[in-house]
Amino acid sequence: MDIEKSEFQITDRMKKFVDEYLIDFNATQAAIRAGYSPDTANEQGSQLLARPDIRELVAEGQKAIAERTQTFQDNAVDELKIVGFSDLADFLTVKEGGIVEQKSFDQLTKEQTKCIKKIKQVVRSSHSADGTILHQTATLEVELHDKLRALELLGRHLGMFNDTLRLEGALPLTISFDVLPAVSDVIITTGQGKEQKKLQA
Repeated sequence: MDIEKSEFQITDRMKKFVDEYLIDFNATQAAIRAGYSPDTANEQGSQLLARPDIRELVAEGQKAIAERTQTFQDNAVDELKIVGFSDLADFLTVKEGGIVEQKSFDQLTKEQTKCIKKIKQVVRSSHSADGTILHQTATLEVELHDKLRALELLGRHLGMFNDTLRLEGALPLTISFDVLPAVSDVIITTGQGKEQKKLQA
């Protein structure tokens, strides 16, 4: 029995099957989730995957997933590069007398702001007796993301680091063990001690 009225027409349920199949590549479960009967889902899934047009849809879906994955990987690597190769000097300004100040946020590039993990601002004020603000200072603390961690992740992505110990080739095998001191005599007693047998070491 055909799974659909027309074997040449791709129905919405077939498209749903393809979408579900691309989740876990389980044809039976994909057929059930797409709305086919659980009793015949195994057969329906097999018949669907046997159709060239359905296989083509699956291939297109896999290609799209691969492209999205590659795009995500590329973006993730770009972000790690920005953090890993960031320079603290880009966030500071040295004024006359060697006074170091943080650059204002609007002076930073988009790539530099991506390196910022946390910003903390502390405002201190002095007031008059009637509550009027006489003086106010603000201190801004900027914490950057971990450069070493970003570089480590980049290195692992590029295969620069290998924590797995690999042993190749034949290795000499040495087994050593301790032996108890030799026993000169062993006496075995049976019954009420009447019968004894002496074994020589």
